Amino acid sequence: MPPTAAELLAVTTRGLAPDPQANPLVPLIADGAASRGTPAALALEQRWVTAADHRSFLHLAQRSAEQPQTAALFGFLAEGEELAGARLPAFAAACGLDEGRIRSHDPCRAARPTPPVSPGSRSTAHRPKRSSP
Repeated sequence: MPPTAAELLAVTTRGLAPDPQANPLVPLIADGAASRGTPAALALEQRWVTAADHRSFLHLAQRSAEQPQTAALFGFLAEGEELAGARLPAFAAACGLDEGRIRSHDPCRAARPTPPVSPGSRSTAHRPKRSSP
């Protein structure tokens, strides 16, 4: 009998979850050793990352419609990104970022939405304009 969605999620989470001590940024922030601009930089980049991840998870959930457990997993992940995106404005404000700074931020290469695989292969309508991810 195949595993349930809950069992699959638990096994996957255990197998893929990083060691909480492996992220060097968290201890630096917790110890006050990170620069004051570090959380602000994180907020600026996450604005793009969470928007892109949210769209990706929604797309994967739609593509998985014939596999309800898989669609539910991707839907759950999309909800998490939506929640993170909803909390980002408060985090950015707490970091001292104003709307002008947020809108003018050019994300690092890794946080930018990826272009289509080849010209015309997919619509580019899913990609945000630089001013609002």
